[in-house]
Amino acid sequence: MAHVPHLLVDGPWDWPQIALEEPVIHHLRRVLRRRDGDPVSYTDGRGMTGTGTLSDASLVRTGDEVVHVRGRTLTLAVAPPAAAARARFIVEKAAELGVAQLVWLHTRHAQGRPPNPSKAEQWSRGALEQSRGAWKMDVSGPVGWDLLPPPLLVATPDGEPWRRIESGLGPALTIAVGPEGGFDRQELPDHAGQVSLSTRVLRVETAAVVGAALALLPADLDSSPEMDS
Repeated sequence: MAHVPHLLVDGPWDWPQIALEEPVIHHLRRVLRRRDGDPVSYTDGRGMTGTGTLSDASLVRTGDEVVHVRGRTLTLAVAPPAAAARARFIVEKAAELGVAQLVWLHTRHAQGRPPNPSKAEQWSRGALEQSRGAWKMDVSGPVGWDLLPPPLLVATPDGEPWRRIESGLGPALTIAVGPEGGFDRQELPDHAGQVSLSTRVLRVETAAVVGAALALLPADLDSSPEMDS
C-alpha cells in the first residue's frame, strides 16, 4: 500500500475543499507522484485530523474528522547547542514526540544561539507531517527563567529519579534542559524541582528527547481521539 501523505493545512475549514499552496502541490505532484483521487490525510495543527483526496490544487474532505485530546501539555525549555544540526535535531524530535512548545532558554553557560525562526518553523512543520501528528509545536525564545510556565522541572544529574516523581505530575509541565556546560546552580529558580533523566551524562539533544519521551509517551498512550460532531 502506498504511503498516504499527511498535510498541515490552516483551519478553520468552511468548505468541502481545502486549497493547497503551490509548494505543497509541487511536492505532492512532482516528488511523491500523487494524482487526482489519491488519498491524503490532514491536520489543522490544533488537534483536528481528517482524511480526503487530492483534486487539482485542492484537498477534498471525504472522511470523518477527529479531535485529538492531549495527554499532557509539555513545554520543553532548552539551552541551544552550538551546532545548528543539533538544534535541528531537537526541533524535529520534539515535534515528532508531541511537545506543545519548544522554548530556547537563555542560560549563563549557553554556547549556542537559537536557529533562524523560519528554519525552525519549517523543521517543526516537516516533523509534524512525517509523524502524522495532530498538534503543531510552537518554537520561541530565547527567554529567561522567569517566563517559563510552572510547574518547572530542571534536568540535573543529581536530581530525583524520574520514576519517583512521575506519579505526581499533572496535565501540564515544563522541563528545562542544558546547556552543554551545565546549569549555574545560582540561576535555578527556587520553585523549580530537579529531576535526573539518566544515570549517564547526556548531551543536550539526547536529554531533550529523553525528557520529552518520559513526560509524553505514557500520557499519549492513555489519550483517545473523539469524533467531531
